[in-house]
Amino acid sequence: MIRLAVVLIGLSVLFSVMGFKDGNVFVGVVFALLALSPLLYLAYFSATRGNEPRKPAGKQRTLVLRLVAVGLVAVLGYGVYWVFAAPKSSDQALERASDLEAGCYGSGGRKYFPDTAGYTGSGPHPIVMFDHGEADDVNQMHPDTGVADYWSGDDLDPHDVQLIACLDAPDDGQYLTDCDFNGDSLKLYQGEYDFTVYEAKTGKEVGSGEIAGSTNPDCPFSALVPDNGDRIHTDPDFADYQSALGRYVN
Repeated sequence: MIRLAVVLIGLSVLFSVMGFKDGNVFVGVVFALLALSPLLYLAYFSATRGNEPRKPAGKQRTLVLRLVAVGLVAVLGYGVYWVFAAPKSSDQALERASDLEAGCYGSGGRKYFPDTAGYTGSGPHPIVMFDHGEADDVNQMHPDTGVADYWSGDDLDPHDVQLIACLDAPDDGQYLTDCDFNGDSLKLYQGEYDFTVYEAKTGKEVGSGEIAGSTNPDCPFSALVPDNGDRIHTDPDFADYQSALGRYVN
């Protein structure tokens, strides 16, 4: 029991430090209090130790222990979620829109960017879009010629960005054709993409949906695929991005 308490206290201290370092005061305070809970219980135990009758006092202490145990499990469960799943604040200096890539993907989990604009007011709401490529690479999606820069344009100031759209790796749509690359053949499928839109400033989910790739059976000039990969997928036309994401941007 003592070893378990030491482990729980150590994790609470770690999560508290991470919370304060990330700028999340609520998480930092909660885990700081959790780390102090054994001391608080000892204070309670000392204060009630001499109470009479002893039997009810013992029952009270048992009830308190159970409540503390339930609280520890609940709070540590939240801590695991926060550490491994919740987005973290980024302190990266933003120079170009592509610097917001970590708002979608990253080895340390998703990031949010406090120095970007909030998703408020009337449109347009500048957006930057990223997709998870065939070879597990990440690419910024760029607009067609003549489309406004707030649609993920190269000249879009990253501090003005309000939304980040993240496309998952494609699923197989309809089979279109076989593509030959110097003797290597890859099957071409229409890509089907799930997307999620996040607020850049907070990392909160704004919406989600699906985008279908082109049904044009033209093979690309070149393709990157993972080892032993046997297929590639068509990308959506930029008009399809605008159709699916326009409700958030305009």
